[in-house]
Amino acid sequence: MPAVEKCVITDWKRMWQIVSGIHYETPQETVLEQLMDVVSELQAGVLQFKPKSASNVQLSALLKEKKQEKLLPFTEGLQELLDLESAQCWEILCYYLTQEYRGSASLLTQLISTETNMAKLHEDIRHYYSLERMIVLKIVKNIIVFHRVPNHPYHQEYRKVVEKITLTRLRDSYLEQLESLIGETPPRKLMVGECFHSTERLVSWSERNAREINEVLQILLLLAEHLPMGLAQIKRIFSACKQHSFGRMQSYLDESQSYHSELIRGLAYSELVLLMKCFDFENPQEHTDLIEKLVEDLNGEISSMYHRPEHGPLLLVWMLLRLRGTNDADDASSLLRCRQLGKKAADLKCFAQLHQIASHSIYADDSIISRIARKTIYNHLGYMCDLFDGDGSCGRYEGIYELLCELVAWPQLAKEFCSNEDYGPRSLYKTLLEQFPLEFTNLAKLANSLTKAGQGNYIKKQLESLPILAILYDENVHKLKEIDTDEFELTASVSPFPRIEFTIPAGTSCTAIQNPNGCFMHFRTEVNFFDALHHEINCLLRETGHLHGDFESSERIRRVESGLNFLEGVVKRSQAVSEISVEMVHPTEMCVDLLHKFKCVPLPPVGLLSTCLNVCTALLPLVDQEIFTRVSNLDILPTVTFRNDYDFKRFATASGVGFESRFLGSVIDNVEKKNERYDFLIAYLGFLRTYTKLKRNQLSQVEIPGLLFLLRDVFPHLHSWHFRSQVKRNKIFFEVLSFICDVLDLVGNGEESKSEQHELLLKMCVYSLLNLENGLILLKFVGVGNAYVQYSMELESNWMQQQPHGLTMLVRLSMRILMQLLRLKDKVYGHSDALSPLEALIYTQPKQRDTLRIIPTVCSYMNNIFDRWLPILSCRLLKRIALEFNMSLLACLDMEADQIRLTFMQKLPDELESDSIKLAILELVDACIAKQPGVTEAFFKVNYAQNNRSRSFFGKDYAPNIGESIVTYMQEFLDALEVEPRTIQQALPGKIMNIFHSLWKHNLQMLVEDLQKDKQFWQKLCAPLFSELQPNVRIYTQLINIISIEVYTGNGKNAPLLEVMTKLFQPKHFEPWLNYVFDMPKVPAGPNPTSSDELPDWICCLQAFKDLIVIMLKKQPKFMTIPESQFKLMAQKCLKVLVDRSFYLEDMRPFIMLAELYVFLLLQFKHSYTNSTDEEQELMELLLQLMSRICSCYEDLHVRAKEACLAIVTKCAHLYTSLLIKDTSIAMRFLNSVLSIICSELQHMENSVALDQPICLNNSQDSDNKNSTNSLLLCLNLLKAVATIFHNDGPGNWDLPFVSVRLFPRILRCISYTLPLASKQLLSVQLLDVLIVFAKSHCSVEFLHCDIGEYLWLQLKPPRELLNCPLEFSKPAASEAQHWTAEMWWPIYARGIEFITIIYEKHRKCFLNQTLQFVGIHEEYLVDALQLSKKTLEPAAMQLIKATVTFASCLSEDQKDWQQYDEKSLHNIMRSLQSLLCHISSLFHQKRNLKCLLVGRRSQLEILRRTEDISIDDELISACNDITEIIIYCTKTFLRFSPDLMDLLCNNVYQPHKWSPILDVKFGAPKMSEENVCLTFGMVLNMINIYVKSLNMQNHGFSEVPINTIPSVEQGADTTGNDEADVTLGNKTERTFSKSLSTSSISSVSCPASELLSNMDGQLCQLALEHLLMLVASQGICVIRSTVLEPRWKQIVRREISNELMIYHEFVRRKVVVDYRDQKNPCQRRKQGIYKLKFSDPARGYAMPSSSRSTDVVRRSSSTSNELRVNVVRRQHLQQQLRTPPPNRFDMSHDLSPISTGSQNAARGSPESRKRLYPSTQMGESFVEDELAAIELQFFPPPSDRGFCEQSQVQLVEEDYLHVMSCLFNAMPHCD
Repeated sequence: MPAVEKCVITDWKRMWQIVSGIHYETPQETVLEQLMDVVSELQAGVLQFKPKSASNVQLSALLKEKKQEKLLPFTEGLQELLDLESAQCWEILCYYLTQEYRGSASLLTQLISTETNMAKLHEDIRHYYSLERMIVLKIVKNIIVFHRVPNHPYHQEYRKVVEKITLTRLRDSYLEQLESLIGETPPRKLMVGECFHSTERLVSWSERNAREINEVLQILLLLAEHLPMGLAQIKRIFSACKQHSFGRMQSYLDESQSYHSELIRGLAYSELVLLMKCFDFENPQEHTDLIEKLVEDLNGEISSMYHRPEHGPLLLVWMLLRLRGTNDADDASSLLRCRQLGKKAADLKCFAQLHQIASHSIYADDSIISRIARKTIYNHLGYMCDLFDGDGSCGRYEGIYELLCELVAWPQLAKEFCSNEDYGPRSLYKTLLEQFPLEFTNLAKLANSLTKAGQGNYIKKQLESLPILAILYDENVHKLKEIDTDEFELTASVSPFPRIEFTIPAGTSCTAIQNPNGCFMHFRTEVNFFDALHHEINCLLRETGHLHGDFESSERIRRVESGLNFLEGVVKRSQAVSEISVEMVHPTEMCVDLLHKFKCVPLPPVGLLSTCLNVCTALLPLVDQEIFTRVSNLDILPTVTFRNDYDFKRFATASGVGFESRFLGSVIDNVEKKNERYDFLIAYLGFLRTYTKLKRNQLSQVEIPGLLFLLRDVFPHLHSWHFRSQVKRNKIFFEVLSFICDVLDLVGNGEESKSEQHELLLKMCVYSLLNLENGLILLKFVGVGNAYVQYSMELESNWMQQQPHGLTMLVRLSMRILMQLLRLKDKVYGHSDALSPLEALIYTQPKQRDTLRIIPTVCSYMNNIFDRWLPILSCRLLKRIALEFNMSLLACLDMEADQIRLTFMQKLPDELESDSIKLAILELVDACIAKQPGVTEAFFKVNYAQNNRSRSFFGKDYAPNIGESIVTYMQEFLDALEVEPRTIQQALPGKIMNIFHSLWKHNLQMLVEDLQKDKQFWQKLCAPLFSELQPNVRIYTQLINIISIEVYTGNGKNAPLLEVMTKLFQPKHFEPWLNYVFDMPKVPAGPNPTSSDELPDWICCLQAFKDLIVIMLKKQPKFMTIPESQFKLMAQKCLKVLVDRSFYLEDMRPFIMLAELYVFLLLQFKHSYTNSTDEEQELMELLLQLMSRICSCYEDLHVRAKEACLAIVTKCAHLYTSLLIKDTSIAMRFLNSVLSIICSELQHMENSVALDQPICLNNSQDSDNKNSTNSLLLCLNLLKAVATIFHNDGPGNWDLPFVSVRLFPRILRCISYTLPLASKQLLSVQLLDVLIVFAKSHCSVEFLHCDIGEYLWLQLKPPRELLNCPLEFSKPAASEAQHWTAEMWWPIYARGIEFITIIYEKHRKCFLNQTLQFVGIHEEYLVDALQLSKKTLEPAAMQLIKATVTFASCLSEDQKDWQQYDEKSLHNIMRSLQSLLCHISSLFHQKRNLKCLLVGRRSQLEILRRTEDISIDDELISACNDITEIIIYCTKTFLRFSPDLMDLLCNNVYQPHKWSPILDVKFGAPKMSEENVCLTFGMVLNMINIYVKSLNMQNHGFSEVPINTIPSVEQGADTTGNDEADVTLGNKTERTFSKSLSTSSISSVSCPASELLSNMDGQLCQLALEHLLMLVASQGICVIRSTVLEPRWKQIVRREISNELMIYHEFVRRKVVVDYRDQKNPCQRRKQGIYKLKFSDPARGYAMPSSSRSTDVVRRSSSTSNELRVNVVRRQHLQQQLRTPPPNRFDMSHDLSPISTGSQNAARGSPESRKRLYPSTQMGESFVEDELAAIELQFFPPPSDRGFCEQSQVQLVEEDYLHVMSCLFNAMPHCD
């Protein structure tokens, strides 16, 4: 059979927390159940703890049963220390280790390993055991106290427990305990050689014994209140008290020690009060027998007790008992003996002793015990007054009025005192009235006590009409008439108070009473107390000079001080100035006079001055400004001098700010420190705090100097000052800390309107406290530790009520302040990671040097059982520490993971714990997730392999406590959420959701990986989304954020989440969600919140929803695709809500979110999302409303709102182009709104680039400028979009609004100022793009009136910083981000050149001079741009080169004018073009070099290091296409400087002196040594072969689309029916050929890689081939016909051209004349268009061809200006001679502009043609028609037959040109 079958002891500490009501909010049923289980233990009290000898169970047997034999030495030592029987000793040990011990298991092993450590653990367990004993008594006392208090939550349960035990049994049990405790012997004394029981342990035992006796005495006092004691009980109590001489015979207590002295005094007082209660019989007649027996049994013993002060009250009570309960009053001898007892009591100063009892800390609160004690004393005082105060003699006893004042200062007794006018102590009050103003001080003190107790109105009314005025008789003043013995009548009126309007009228009766100070006449007249106080103050002011500095002994000062104390109480309780009577006005005003009078005297009366200042403080809420002015003028309070200097560091150190502590500082140093009382300092603190709470914003005069004084002269040194009472020290600390809290709360939380002085006050406070001088004091309070705080509370008598200025309150205040300091640190130190001195002290590392151990100490407060706020503050402070410091909280805690979970996590599943502490713990977990991975791992139990292993200490399993992690609690939350989704509205589930949210936000989802393995995880978590949506619930925002993060970071394979999202986007769920999200109140969301937690839920939900939709759009269709119907519904509702919200812009954040959401929705639509015309009209109307609203308040919009709205308008313009074009009214409204926005932006920009302030745009650090630039860029894009839309199909006058506001000059003016600024490079590019767009429209003529040259020619010159530095390709450093680099300038220069090119092409003659002026200024830079290809071919550089080549090609058409204007620039640019063509033509054979040029200098080294071959990629192919375009433009330019091929072939006269050769007669590759490489025949022929091979590799085919139009024929003209003639103008049929032409059949010339050639743009290759062929033909014929060239060179030219073009001839044979390859005549071709020669419109205009660079299908349209094709017929030649420019000159389309982009191509109207555009002649059309008509009539009569001849008019196709050129080159070697 086991030694112990069950637990024999209760965990009383846990029981206290459950049933006391101050720690847990325990359900009543649980309280009753818990108490009923321990009823017998409650009755037994401390007697349940049995001594060692009470049981036969051997400790060794018990440990053997528990299998813990190795602990036998430790447990035996513990048993010897505690003197407990074995089973209880074992239980105490187990409870301590499982519930109280906070160390780790490894530390516990160390503690029991050595004797020294074992002794320390023994001591800790002994203290725990002592606390357990005390808690039993506290629980019993609590039950008895509150079992009859209806407002206590557990009074019913307590009453049932008391009824079950019964009061009688409780009384008997606790009487037995009292006797047992008093008779208990201390542990055995120290024996020789034994060190077990030291003196400290004996002292500890004695202290514990004294406290337990005191507690039992209080329980007996409570029982005596409910169940009067009988004779036996009273005798037992008296015997027990006498046994240890009323506490004085307490072993090992030293009365010289303050604590021991307090213990002994407390025992004596408790025993006296208990006996006084036993002797208190309100109706002694009912207890005559008991009283007689008591007198008979105890009279002798009590009568002999007169040797010690505590005997005095006992003798007094005993005397009153005998006189009231026996017949001693009737017997003279007995009465004499009673009087002797009374005299002994008086000699022992019994009233002073009773006053000490009533004011002792045990009874200094408002507890039931204190009330019983005070009521008992009050009753006995009343008995005495009823017996002896008939003549008012009782008032003469020392201390009686002080006792009465102390008693009536409590509401219950004060009410009784005022209601019973004829009972007991009331006679003392009547005596004071009869003696007024002789007893002025006592009356004032009594009145002040009654006022404090709530009887202020009653006593004030009484004192305003006092019945008697006693005045010292003066026969010269008082004219009296005797009426009777000692009775007189005043015959003449008297003014007893000089200079006060109070008169005793004649006829007033009076009584003469002799007084030790003389004869006083007591006039029966009404007198006001405040008049007397006024008189006393006047007298004091007159007598000040006669006091000679002896203020302490001055009766007058005491009288005035007591009167002013009462006045303060009255004023403090006044609600308005009207409640202050006329008589009170003068005394209140004279307080200022007293302060002024006594501030200058040496050693002033501090008590009086502090009272005066208190009166001023009381007046502040009523007349603050007047009082403030008067007190300020006294110069008694600290001051600072402001000189417009707000340096908080100077103020914090009082350096150079004129700080003076004035009278306050001197009186503290000279008087109060010596007296060890600090009344004036306390009064000043009251004044400071009161005025601060009024918020009058006199910071520089009150709060700032006050805070400086406290933090400089008080707070750091207060701990070293001497005090008479520790309570006073704590009170000053409390006031100082409270004032600091006021400052931090009022100013730091932003409740006040911020000003410089507010900021100074806050920063000064934070800075001072973060420094060590003040911070160390603050940390000392925080670092007191739970052990000491709890121990100090254990020593208190009342555990249910804390002292208002106790240590616990100071710790709480200090923790609050520390939290605020950590939060506000950035205001002083900025956002740096540097630690302040205070923080460095908190985080001292290594931990061996951390003596304060602040963080572990803060953590220890989690276990406090007396204050429910300390654990909560502990969690909140740890949360703040975790968030604010970038250091490991885990290292600072110095705790193992299981200890952390034991400290925090065990409270979460405990149903008895309050929700407040659980919320604080969950907030701590949430904070640690963000910043503290170590603690987070501990909370989530990460990396613990033995999670499920049961751990135990000595057989006690506690795995559920230590092993549980936060994940378990989160699982319970999910299960509850699945059952009832509305659970989420509660506070605790909301905090759990915060943790989920933080995990996803910080990418720590893996911590709950086990939860996610559940297939129902997402369904459970998201259940609230599908329940009824509740307003203002943050959970929805968090859920949406979690989903957004999961979708964004996931791989798209989360099936459960996909199921949830699919369900969410179902109409029945999605539509309510849209309504919920878009239901936004039109109220501000709060001013400038510092975090998202401060924002209202609806705006957070809107932001989260927007983010979710954006992420879903980004992830679709990989994750899922939003259903189209829901998507359109969302877009429609979003626009409607956006328009509605645009009319409420007090808070723009919702508007911004809606606008940005709508932007992302619009971006998903390629076309209009409306389903009908009506819907489209409705949407456009909403859009126009939005634009109108935006225009009306554009300047006030937030920049994000501007940007989003501009993006919406731009996108809608593209989506609804057809509607804008179709409906003129809508178009004009739209244009007007756009114009208004543009004008606003331009106005803002013009203000920024004012003529005298161009530098303002260079402020790149101004976020507003940056954001404004972004909105301007969007505005410019909108402008480009509008111009593009309306240029093609808009109204004819669409551009008039832009012209009317002078848009183009304004843009030019702005760009002229932005061009030089590196910070505005992007803006400059966009502005140039706008100019280009409008230049391409018919608005281009407006630019001719804008003086472009003045705005751009000089501004387009490269910045100076680029001219003087070499070309660098390294990435600019961050510090140089706003400095020019070459890469930044290239796009600007390229666009500038393109803009000039466009204007020049459209207005040649009008713009020629300005263009040539530009060339003259920029010659050097244009040449550099052309040479840029040798350094880099990056995209921007390539674009610049193409723009420059295009410009040169265009300008070359006016070469004669150019040559006349500036021949040098023409020569240099042409040479640069030759060099450029030489260089880029060689790049086809240098893939590595080309790659290096493309990637730029930054990556060239890596490419050069590669040994493998360069792979062909899109970048290389694109670069080759760009090079081809450059070749085309260069060739086109050179053709203008080469003889016209038609002239060479057809003219009879050839003038070789007019032309200079362009191609050098060289056919080999240039030598490496050649410095000036010139363009040669070999280079051009090589390029021809490259393009021919490319066309072959691409299997290039011809579409046979005609490239010219046939003029209209006569009516009736018929056509032949052959197949060739059926090819019409619009025929798009493309003839395709199989790739039968192998490379082996072509000349084996060296060519680039086949992969590169086969992927080049075929159309560009063909176009380049045509131009190159013409250049070679023209130059070849020139060489052959040259008169100066030797025949040998001519023959070489013929031979090389014949040889090199073999591949070309083969290409023509196989591709062009494929249908006629068997014909013997090589000139045979297919005829197009069988028409008669007669035609009626010989000069029809010609259309421009178009081609496309599409990689799929090449589309070609007809051309009307293809006169350029070579036609050997004479008529065609004559036609071309009549036109200007010559028809054989190749011209390029606008689409070949090197700077073209996709969006710009769209704006040019011909995006499909990249092959060739030939400018149609726009001059002299009538002349041409006439000439053509003449030619036709003279030379070309129409044939009469239907056949064709060589001069027939036919349509030409693309193949014809290649065929002709092939024939020409075949003939060239054979003719001259």
